[in-house]
Amino acid sequence: MDTKEIKTTDIAIEFAKATKRNDIELLNSLLHDNGVFEIQDKENETIEVNKNEFLKWYKTKLDTTPITKITYDQCIYCCIGNSVVIFNDGTFPRTIKDSSERSKTGIMIDAKDHKITTLKFCFLFLQTENKYKYECTLHEKNELEKQGLSFNEAWKQVKGVDPPF
Repeated sequence: MDTKEIKTTDIAIEFAKATKRNDIELLNSLLHDNGVFEIQDKENETIEVNKNEFLKWYKTKLDTTPITKITYDQCIYCCIGNSVVIFNDGTFPRTIKDSSERSKTGIMIDAKDHKITTLKFCFLFLQTENKYKYECTLHEKNELEKQGLSFNEAWKQVKGVDPPF
């Protein structure tokens, strides 16, 4: 294993620990001053920001969502092999806009010289399955039907509204 992988893995673990503890000072020390970090704007569009803007956004997210589960994986798309941290089964920190998006989001980490230079939303993982939101909803509805609910009852329970037809 080369040293870059070890360093990236270690820094991913430190990033996850700091996130779980809501330790903004530690997060600040882990991020490179000239790094590029993804967040969501008010319309839930993904944008790239500097370190200070990221920390402000991330702190707001951490203040409203406790971290209950951490999974480590690897990216298999844009940065193959880079460490990915998945918080709360992929529901933190990104908000899913609609059912055409993947149900889980991880944070891909790129590091250099013991500092995180890039944090990017990641959706394709080596070990973690990541269905589209509509696939998860359909699976949940089908499971309810297997338990004896009618189509309409299952749809309403999963979606919160009557079927559109």
